[in-house]
Amino acid sequence: MKKLLSTSLSLLCLQALPLTLHAEPTLNSTSKQILVGEAKVQIKSLATALIATLKHGIKTNGHAASVELCNLQAPAITKASSIEGGTTDWAVSRTSLKLRSPSNAPEGWVERVMKDFEQRKANGEMAKDIAHTEVRDGKFYLVKAIPTKAGCLACHGSNVAEDVKAKLADLYPNDKATGFNLGDIRGAFIASKELK
Repeated sequence: MKKLLSTSLSLLCLQALPLTLHAEPTLNSTSKQILVGEAKVQIKSLATALIATLKHGIKTNGHAASVELCNLQAPAITKASSIEGGTTDWAVSRTSLKLRSPSNAPEGWVERVMKDFEQRKANGEMAKDIAHTEVRDGKFYLVKAIPTKAGCLACHGSNVAEDVKAKLADLYPNDKATGFNLGDIRGAFIASKELK
């Protein structure tokens, strides 16, 4: 009986062990606020770099040429703004439910979050204010909606010029990222950081 009890207790301990080892870290409100602030800085840095590149391209060569510039430069700008660039410990990326580049496809859980964003917007929240935080797989995540602004409509709107349409068809044959209206959620930025 003693041996049976000892074996049973050992099995119970072994069964409980993986749950303890895989528990996600918890954050207090101060730590979460700090991480959200850092994530927003990283997202703003990426957004500012992308917008500056696009504005320069539009001013220099027009919207159709800026599509090609975006195609070439956006991946490099994103990499430089992220942990891969060596200047931060944050990973930053973009995604959308209506993709332009298949390489930006969302993970399943991010897709669910973005569908929730659409519902939140339908319930009256402004796209610019919609965000989600989560701790997953030992990382802190901030997913932030990208609102469609007036400047986005030339390449992402419902009334895209013919030369822009032609360039989009050439560079992004499966493009789904048009038909947006002012204030729509065009996509999301994702910032993540390993929790130590």
